[in-house]
Amino acid sequence: MLKSRERFGEQFKTGPARHSAYAGWLIFLLLLLTQAGCRQAQIQPDLPELLWPKSTETPRIRLLKTVSKAEDYQIRKGMLGHMVDYITGFEDQALVSPYGVEVDADGRLYVVDTFLKTVIVFDAGANTYYYVARGEKPFSSPIDIAVDFQSRQVFVTDSKIGAVFAYHNFGREFIGFIGLGILERPTGIVVNAGASELLVVDTLAGDVLRFDLKSHSFKGKYGQGNLSELLHGPTLISVERDGAVLLTDALNFRVLKFDSNGNILGQFGSPGDGPGYFSRPRGVAADSDGNVYVVDALFDNVQIFSQEGKLLMAFGEHGSDLGEFWLPAGIHIDREDRIYIADAYNKRIQIFQYLKER
Repeated sequence: MLKSRERFGEQFKTGPARHSAYAGWLIFLLLLLTQAGCRQAQIQPDLPELLWPKSTETPRIRLLKTVSKAEDYQIRKGMLGHMVDYITGFEDQALVSPYGVEVDADGRLYVVDTFLKTVIVFDAGANTYYYVARGEKPFSSPIDIAVDFQSRQVFVTDSKIGAVFAYHNFGREFIGFIGLGILERPTGIVVNAGASELLVVDTLAGDVLRFDLKSHSFKGKYGQGNLSELLHGPTLISVERDGAVLLTDALNFRVLKFDSNGNILGQFGSPGDGPGYFSRPRGVAADSDGNVYVVDALFDNVQIFSQEGKLLMAFGEHGSDLGEFWLPAGIHIDREDRIYIADAYNKRIQIFQYLKER
């Protein structure tokens, strides 16, 4: 470490006047530290217990927390960090319009923000957050995200640029584009680790395209026959733990289920304004018991179906209170059955827990 004289030059001298000036600066810094301490991260308080269904039935869903900024995800700055924030006027970036969401095996929370046109990564394990690296061009309309934990790769669809942004080192290093010149309007994306493939939904073309997970080369279209004749406005996609693929066929108001080879295993859903029907289906995911969760952006809720497509229950309604939604979009369910939902117009991620039967 450099000595004070070496760091600050000859102006760093002692004397009565200098001592007075330095004392003033020390008092000023102490005041900053005190105020910084007062401005210490407002860690999210314990939330009231919210359970669904709201009846005498056995609870199946519990609200855990909401995340709007880094501090909500247990990322805490020290005193020095807050002092620097106070001096520079910098504040943690809060979410504005979250859409795609995913969590990796180390607990990093990845959120695509369509308004900010970026991806924010909340890394509680490292007590930090960061933005994915800038590539050859900035995002224009990022939509969804997929993470391959084993290879440390991150993939983000951009519906206007018509490509997938690919990154290494969990989003810190941009490595290139996938599907440029092939994709028209990519939206949903998922890693199918069992097949070593990246599946990308092309909403405009009405197709799902397959790319090699390692080489990123185009392998063809997903499914048997011409899938575009079957789909109308497909949007978001996920892979179940047994390798089955779930896809929201939005303008046909249904969910399709495929096996790992692209054969259709089943489907459920139809247009309507009551339970068990869809109005604007968006994100889809399955828990460890195979129950299928479908986010509906117009109903402002999440409906849960059995593997056979039977409605089991729903949770959420329109609003901005805890457990309510306003135009929800993406959903991700991790290995611990925690459910992450992008609550877009409420500018937050809401996290729930699926309560398994014991």
